[in-house]
Amino acid sequence: MKKLIIILFVACSLSIQAQNTKTTVLKQFISDIFTFDDSKLNQQQPIISINEIAQTKASKTFEINRESISKALIEATNYKHCLIIVDGHTLIRVVNFKDSSPSGAWHTAMPLSKAYIQKAGVLHEKKDYLKNLIGRPDSQVRTMYLFN
Repeated sequence: MKKLIIILFVACSLSIQAQNTKTTVLKQFISDIFTFDDSKLNQQQPIISINEIAQTKASKTFEINRESISKALIEATNYKHCLIIVDGHTLIRVVNFKDSSPSGAWHTAMPLSKAYIQKAGVLHEKKDYLKNLIGRPDSQVRTMYLFN
């Protein structure tokens, strides 16, 4: 019985540590764009919380779809930072607008970006062109936040 309690305690401790690591990684990822109090983050799904905070701090916001993305990306070049959040599971930061790759599905060139994608509670870091990070146009909510 003692072994079972110790195993449960260790498992809970590791889970809490993993959640804190997730929060720290995402906080660092956007630290030069805006800051926030850790207590405002949903520890299980921090990207959803970051989405809510970005809505209040962004200079400009776009809902991204096949029709709006070209205009939104052109507008984004006038701002210092561009974040895109996909359905509360993917946080993307445009790294380089000059380095881009054409997308047939989105009908525009997509810039080089870096992202954190949360799958099964685990964050996965990716660096790729935006088209490969936001996926094909579909019913997912994609929001672009622009910051000065």
